Amino acid sequence: MKKFNFVQNLKSNILSLYNKNRKVFLACVALSIILIILVFSVMFSGQKNKNDKSKSASGSNTVSVSEYAQGIENKLKTMIGKLESVQDVSVFVMVDSTPKIEYLTETKTETKTSENGTNSTISETVVFEKNGSISTPVVVTTIMPKVTGVLIVAKGIDAMTKISIINSVSIVLNIDASCISILQER
Repeated sequence: MKKFNFVQNLKSNILSLYNKNRKVFLACVALSIILIILVFSVMFSGQKNKNDKSKSASGSNTVSVSEYAQGIENKLKTMIGKLESVQDVSVFVMVDSTPKIEYLTETKTETKTSENGTNSTISETVVFEKNGSISTPVVVTTIMPKVTGVLIVAKGIDAMTKISIINSVSIVLNIDASCISILQER
């Protein structure tokens, strides 16, 4: 029942924002759409084409956690800064861990038959790529860390814009609205 009330309250807040100031409403909708596109582009920019070379965990082509968080911060700052009356935007993003790297593995099954029956042994080994004298494991995917909190500080944010920004960031980053804080700069 609480979830239904939340949806009803959200619907009434959205309708009141639309009725009070259509420009702010449309800007917030545009911000939401752009943020969704940006987050997906960040998430999928690390994926490789079939023709791309594999990258090692120690290679210089991997993205660090700070670079990942900085990228999200910059994109949020740019999008929020485009809203009417919002100025001097600063964004801080907190993530929960380091990227998880999955390596290509090869599975071998050995079956031995003895007097007591059949025994199967399954072994998995990481596949390495040789580049000259250097062998590096083949990376299948890199899973970037989850965003756990966002702090936004800006000038000119009114109550309705604050609610819209919180809802947009919550949807785009797939985090709870309680993990987003917006502060008014002096």
